[in-house]
Amino acid sequence: MAQIVGLAVLCGVGAELLAAYAETTGNLGGVTFSLVFFAALYGAPALLARELVRRAGWGWPSLLVIFLALGVTQACLIDQAMFSIDYQGYEGWEATREATLIPGTGVGAFNLYNFLGGHLIFSFGAPVALAEAWRPAHRERSWLGPIGIIVALVAYIVAAVLILADPESHSASPTQLALSALTVLALLTLAALVGRSHRRNVARTPVEPVETPRRFAPAEAPPVWVVFVVVLVLALAAGFADENWAGVGLGVGATVLTALLVWRLSRGRGWGARHVAAVAVPFLLVRGSLAFTYFPLAGSVEPVAKYTHNVIMLLIVLLASWFALRKDTARHDPMDRASRNPTSSIR
Repeated sequence: MAQIVGLAVLCGVGAELLAAYAETTGNLGGVTFSLVFFAALYGAPALLARELVRRAGWGWPSLLVIFLALGVTQACLIDQAMFSIDYQGYEGWEATREATLIPGTGVGAFNLYNFLGGHLIFSFGAPVALAEAWRPAHRERSWLGPIGIIVALVAYIVAAVLILADPESHSASPTQLALSALTVLALLTLAALVGRSHRRNVARTPVEPVETPRRFAPAEAPPVWVVFVVVLVLALAAGFADENWAGVGLGVGATVLTALLVWRLSRGRGWGARHVAAVAVPFLLVRGSLAFTYFPLAGSVEPVAKYTHNVIMLLIVLLASWFALRKDTARHDPMDRASRNPTSSIR
């Protein structure tokens, strides 16, 4: 239950509150309501996606594709911010959209990268990585029973309907809605195909000594701190990307490089839950740290309230990260134990 609630809260923090861009920043009542609402909007689908993938034995690649589908659903079908010219009156919204507008689509390339990549990493991927690392031995187990699944599904639907009831969330044309829905279906299909292939490969792979390295992969996964430092550099590059075409190139390049690096390193012996968390933590830390450099994009917030909000949200991330990265968790991670026991075998 602690992991379930913690994940739901962390999804809300990572998706919205950590960035501190809304007019509710620093307002105790507004933040409390937002935390509950965003836990339903982001935490509930994250739990459902994780439940599907873990029960089916599909693995992280499928989970990330589903998270990308959820990102498209949120940005293109629910709040439809991807297609908005001036969403919620946020300062600089129109200028950002126009700077990288893709002709004939009504979509800015920076928004495309920022929304989809942001939801993939901050709303879903990073929180799940941290929550699973809190108890590594249970990271591939089911967390929800039938009642939990129903509660999560209802919470997600209610939150989505409340957003759709807002006239500001009706920016997309019928064509844009149709193409977005087809994209979501294509991504979910891809997730299923990748997941089934992963499950078949795992079933066919015989138990072999961990000394045998995989092709195109390091024999040993690097130390957790090395993964953290390398990803931190890439996360900083993505975080400082300007809202122009050069920024799009920098952000996409840093994100893709991170994905390729993780794909290769994760094939080494001993790659465990702490390594996955070490990939997630830098992105959250960069997001929370950069929030100190600007004021909310709407409304008027006093400096004390604004910076207090920033500190509290960053502390939440730091606490969640400490629980995920602490060395004690390694003792409960089968993959980490296998890396330290040369006589053991892993599938």
